[in-house]
Amino acid sequence: MISTVRQWGIAFLLFGAVISQGGCVPLLIGAAAGAGTFAWINGDLEYNVDASVARAHRAALRGLKQLDLAVTQDHKDKHNAKLRSAYSDGKDVHVTIEALTERSSKIKIRVGVFGDQARSEAILTAIKKHL
Repeated sequence: MISTVRQWGIAFLLFGAVISQGGCVPLLIGAAAGAGTFAWINGDLEYNVDASVARAHRAALRGLKQLDLAVTQDHKDKHNAKLRSAYSDGKDVHVTIEALTERSSKIKIRVGVFGDQARSEAILTAIKKHL
């Protein structure tokens, strides 16, 4: 009897502790998800970086150059950057950088009309080497 009451008491306390900290758990999960992970969304590879738009833009230029992808279009302002290139087989490359804060950005990469995940990941790897 005492054992059962004690087990229920411990379970109740643990449940209360979990519920009272409920707001922090999603925050921690969100922070972990944003650091070092990418998302493949409708043909776009998205990656959040701890870098300003200017720094991410420089890294993207260097990454594309490293892969021998000539930049055909380059536009950058304080909050956004857009780069265009193409593979030799004609697949277009679009790299878009959007400011999240002054010191963080979202890099979006799309290769081809429907997206090419392997090539997008290769471009992201090259960009990350220069961040």
